[in-house]
Amino acid sequence: MQRKLQAAIAILGIGLTGTAFAQGDVTLYGIVDQSVRFTNNSNAANDNQVQLTNGAITNSRWGLKGEEDLGGGLKALFRLESGFDPQTGNLNQGGRIFGRYAYVGVSGRLGTFTLGRQGAEAFNFFGDFDPLTVGNYTANSWPFFMTVGRIDNAATYAGQFGGLHVGATYAFGQQPGSLSRNSSWSVRASYDLGPASFGGTYQESRDLSNNIQRMWGAAAKYSISLATLFVGYMGGQDATGFVDGALNDPSRTITTGSFADNKRRDMTLYTGVTYQATPALTLTGAAYYDDIHNINGLAGNTGQRYTGVLLAEYALSKRTQVYATVDYNHVSGGAFTELPGKDNQTGVAAGIRHLF
Repeated sequence: MQRKLQAAIAILGIGLTGTAFAQGDVTLYGIVDQSVRFTNNSNAANDNQVQLTNGAITNSRWGLKGEEDLGGGLKALFRLESGFDPQTGNLNQGGRIFGRYAYVGVSGRLGTFTLGRQGAEAFNFFGDFDPLTVGNYTANSWPFFMTVGRIDNAATYAGQFGGLHVGATYAFGQQPGSLSRNSSWSVRASYDLGPASFGGTYQESRDLSNNIQRMWGAAAKYSISLATLFVGYMGGQDATGFVDGALNDPSRTITTGSFADNKRRDMTLYTGVTYQATPALTLTGAAYYDDIHNINGLAGNTGQRYTGVLLAEYALSKRTQVYATVDYNHVSGGAFTELPGKDNQTGVAAGIRHLF
């Protein structure tokens, strides 16, 4: 799935002259995932839409990663990863060339320490405990928007000690005269116990006005023969308006109140299962529910969102899969702003994924 290249690979040498690389390996890797998706109630007029779009579960990306043995069990490492849309060739993450990951660090017996753009700990945690490993369409990934996803200017520690996995991240706010404005911190811990894994996470993010978005969660998974069962919970309290801004449909005209005075509160529950039906065929089902208060900073503005997802993936080889998926979303109360038209939306998609 991945091709090993020497550290003097030409792509790294572009624009560099008279530079000698230390001995080590660089890996070029990636995923190209393209799907055709049908969606009903896709706009305010509730029209149907058929589109060519990025993958249903795995966003397309390419990256470079490498390491150098420093001796004594210590290694230097780096990772640069870029997300893109195959249908247009455009970069994701606001046009950043390495918008998914860009970090450098060291690893050893006590763990790994890295600096740069990385995943927040809640995002890392639920990537391991969501049956869809956090989907790629908004329709199948919205519960995890409150994890913030990836963050800039981050210092991260990750360690594994037997069955115990731990992580901690602090993102510098970069604001003169303040250590707290625009900063964030997060922690996670999980434990593997035979066929079972369980754990939790906590996270705080501040905006430029020092308002805080908090989220916390716990999850577990259990493998039985060919199936793995998942269950999870996320809670949130947001005084920044970030979660509402991320979830509101961009075509909506939104009336907002005071996010600081009326903090959005979320209680999200989910469950799911993956089943290895044959060596080549994997089936996944997931259900998500969110009970929401003070939507868009309006006191007493409550609502709910329900989502169900089915996914079938078939491996044509070790590197190429085809898949089909269906998702259904329903909103009620003040959560109507999260869909463009009616209070429900159904999506159906088929795609092909190639890994290199």
